[in-house]
Amino acid sequence: MHLMNAAWMPAAIAFAAWLVTFSLQLADLGTARFDSRRLARGARTVVRLHPVAWVIPVAAIAIVGVGFGLDFATRLLVAGSTVFSIIVGLSLVVGVVAAWLVITVAVTKPAADSYRAIRDELLDLAGTRVQQQRLDSLRARLATLDTEGDISQKLPHPSFGASIGWVFRRPQRIVPPAFAVAMLVFVAIAASEDPAGRWAVALAAAAVVLGCLLAVAGARASLTLVAAVREAQVAHRVDVVHLLAEAERSAKKPVAGLGDRVARALQILREQQG
Repeated sequence: MHLMNAAWMPAAIAFAAWLVTFSLQLADLGTARFDSRRLARGARTVVRLHPVAWVIPVAAIAIVGVGFGLDFATRLLVAGSTVFSIIVGLSLVVGVVAAWLVITVAVTKPAADSYRAIRDELLDLAGTRVQQQRLDSLRARLATLDTEGDISQKLPHPSFGASIGWVFRRPQRIVPPAFAVAMLVFVAIAASEDPAGRWAVALAAAAVVLGCLLAVAGARASLTLVAAVREAQVAHRVDVVHLLAEAERSAKKPVAGLGDRVARALQILREQQG
């Protein structure tokens, strides 16, 4: 019995690691589809959820780590190693606080500058006389956005082949299938020593297939989301160029009655000096 447990221990560890990475795949696919639907409905024009899809697996890793740490600290405490048990407990607290801070900063991070932000600012300024310095600042922001991201670049169609290539754009999409393959190897080795557990080989093989399919599905959903965001950016940039031109024309128009007010002010100044 002890030999059987020892043989299956690497497979069990690989299975736990695969479960964590499997949550990453579900988060990647789910957040991409959620943001795409919100973008299509016009309810959201800034993608906020998909870029932080890693929050779910990081939280899962923290929970698993806390569980193992508490078990280890309890064993040390029972064995009489009180000092080491306290050290492990404090390390767990530091790790949980650090993970919480990282997740909080990532989720609450303010959105970067975008074409939509410039468009909304120009809409608020519509109908008013805007200073040329303000317009120059808006044009500089527009030029910066054009330099940082080329929205004229054509994206590949979200086909199956393009989705496979898109998988390698993010390493986290490769990790889950790799862990599934490692789990299959360890399960096959353990099953060779314990024939009663050969049924687990089929489950591990199914996990490999599932991991590959979810990786491609997540990449396809992400590619579709990127294309939708690109279309929204192009539309917002067209609006920004039009609104900037309108603001430039308004800024150059003479103010009604400005000459009379200036002449009156000069006359009052001369009378005071006289």
